[in-house]
Amino acid sequence: MSVVRATSKSAPFGLLSSSLRVTTVAAVLAFQTSLGAQGAPARDPSPHSDAVLVSDVASVQPGGKVTVAVRLTLDAGWHTYWSNPGDAGLPLEVKWTLPAGVTAGPLQFPTPRLTPQPPLMSYGYETEVLVLTELTVPANAAVGSSLAIAGSAEWLACAEICLPASGPLALSLTVNNSSGSATKWASALAATRAQLPDTTSPWQTRSWSTATGYVLQLTPRPSSSATLIKPYLFVDSASIIEYPLPQRVTHAGDTVFIALPRAALSPKAAVQLSGIVTADVSARDPRSWRVSAPVSADVPRAVRARADTLLASAAALDVGGVGAVSAADEIGAAPVPDPGADMTLIAAIMFAFVGGLLLNLMPCVFPVLSVKVLALLDHGGMDDPARGRKHGLAFGAGVLLSFSALAGVLMALRAGGESLGWGFQLQSPAVVTLLALLMFALGLNLSGVFEIGLSLTRLGAAGSGRGYGDSMLTGGLAVLVAAPCTAPFMGAALGFALVQPAFIGLMVFTALGVGLALPFVALASAPKLLRFLPRPGPWLETLKQLFAFPLYATVVWLLWVLGQQAGIDALAMVLLAMIMLALGAWLWARGVRSDRGVTRSAAAVVMLAAVVAATAAALRAEPPATVAVSAPGWEPYSAARVRELRQEGRPIFIDFTAAWCLSCQVNERVALRTDAVQRAFSTANVALLKADWTSRDSAITNVLAGFGRSGVPLYVLYPAGTGAATILPAVLTPGMVVSAVEKAAPASFALSVRKRGS
Repeated sequence: MSVVRATSKSAPFGLLSSSLRVTTVAAVLAFQTSLGAQGAPARDPSPHSDAVLVSDVASVQPGGKVTVAVRLTLDAGWHTYWSNPGDAGLPLEVKWTLPAGVTAGPLQFPTPRLTPQPPLMSYGYETEVLVLTELTVPANAAVGSSLAIAGSAEWLACAEICLPASGPLALSLTVNNSSGSATKWASALAATRAQLPDTTSPWQTRSWSTATGYVLQLTPRPSSSATLIKPYLFVDSASIIEYPLPQRVTHAGDTVFIALPRAALSPKAAVQLSGIVTADVSARDPRSWRVSAPVSADVPRAVRARADTLLASAAALDVGGVGAVSAADEIGAAPVPDPGADMTLIAAIMFAFVGGLLLNLMPCVFPVLSVKVLALLDHGGMDDPARGRKHGLAFGAGVLLSFSALAGVLMALRAGGESLGWGFQLQSPAVVTLLALLMFALGLNLSGVFEIGLSLTRLGAAGSGRGYGDSMLTGGLAVLVAAPCTAPFMGAALGFALVQPAFIGLMVFTALGVGLALPFVALASAPKLLRFLPRPGPWLETLKQLFAFPLYATVVWLLWVLGQQAGIDALAMVLLAMIMLALGAWLWARGVRSDRGVTRSAAAVVMLAAVVAATAAALRAEPPATVAVSAPGWEPYSAARVRELRQEGRPIFIDFTAAWCLSCQVNERVALRTDAVQRAFSTANVALLKADWTSRDSAITNVLAGFGRSGVPLYVLYPAGTGAATILPAVLTPGMVVSAVEKAAPASFALSVRKRGS
């Protein structure tokens, strides 16, 4: 056997770093067309790539088959392309010149790698690649003869510039009656065969098209044990997807959904989705399978809801010039099973109901508890238990109506393309301002500064039916203050609800409202329980004034949130408005005592002016230019930083938080800032990232959706290396965090973490 080296020749091709993808791709296509029209012009020898034709045996039997390979070698930093190059590039092409009767099969490319060329993304190979083909020798080939296998190869080698190259290929094979002896290339060809995608897929495959992309569903066959950790689909057909955008992945049990953003210039949906699915796109030699499925436009409702969420978040992610990566590399979502993906409607309703019950114990609701307690104490002196039940039901109705209204607005805005999540209303400085003024007015009311017609504390007012509107308002206030919190069990349920059709989503939100309202409704409706409450008396007025102070504390918290969102100038304006509000309340009280309508009118004008001025200041305010990180050692979250740290192999802890999320602040103080947790972080070399959602941030909203969540808090811990991430519970303890860090730490740190964290 002889091997003849191809003499490669090339000419400069130009830079592939244009900021306009469309222009770049068009240029590549134009260049490709010109090559076809002009043939292979005279070129200078290429110093960066070379090609030879090799085989794994030196001889072949008559009627037998032999595998040969075009071996491309490239200098460091240079790459060549797969059969579908992606955004730009040209694949290897071979024109064979074969002896009579000898036929060549199609070129067999091994599974490619992602090759970023910002702002483009290509599929290809670096350093070396062997592209296989199978030659069939005729049965009448004469024993002892020599077969001269020849051809002409053309390929493209790229770094900062691209150099097209071409050259002759030649190989001599002997025909004999025995199996040929192995050549020095036998092991290399065997390794390449192992990198070819399996043609027998272990999955049942379906695919659908939407207005913005495609969804590929892979369901394991009953006998299959194949798993997909960080899957990626290398698409066969050119120009049907946006290659630089992430492919988002979610799981429903063992079934995998891959969402691929549709190419902006694609005139119509593809009729077939085919390509190579890798088990782990980041692995050095990923296992892969060839898949194919006809594309259907009739998308099932459940798949459409999942697809819309995944495709929207993929389009919103900023690849920052790195090019397309899987969702696992972008935000880590792929290795984390979606907690809501395989959740049934019944399970979501149960989780929402339990989460609503627990919401009564969350710090967000503590200020409203004082109002509810006062109402129950008033009920304790009533002789008509039926009235107590009516007040309880009115409170429950207020909760349910408020939850339905809030959920309806949220779902409508999301359907309109807005990237919003649970607690979105407190991302608005104007809403935070109005809520702070309301809480301050309620505090003044409880302190006895003034009394106004519908006092939210007079749930047991005398007179048939009086005060029922107060009960409903109290329910609405409870929802408004509780909404930013995420109690245990709530996160997965809300993540499920927000990707379902509106009717199903509202069922889940209703279950959440029932859970929140049930304790008060049950207590107010049970005469036997009411008998255990103290009877009203003069002491109740003192308790009422005492309960004003939790409301003042809530005002301080809301002002702190406002300062984070809108800056010190807006905060000063709201404080001035509160002074005006207090002045208006004082004037109102004087007008009531003197029965002077003019004084009350002046008070109303002052209070209204205070509200308008404060709201206007909040609307005009500009958010701070930078995100404040609450403690040393923490960095602001970014997808690019996650990728860097994953490449370094460090453990990563991401705290998705917001200033208006009291649960987040409590977890930070009782768990994350403790000495034991800080020692564990330090010992295990954990990188600490804070994703601040205080103000609206669509990128963080989409990342939350990728983890199956619609609100904060969310705590994600990546282990050292490339393992799957862990989602921690919404309520943290120091021991819980230390234990999770120990599991995520490199083996060399684990023993030290156990010793120092204990």
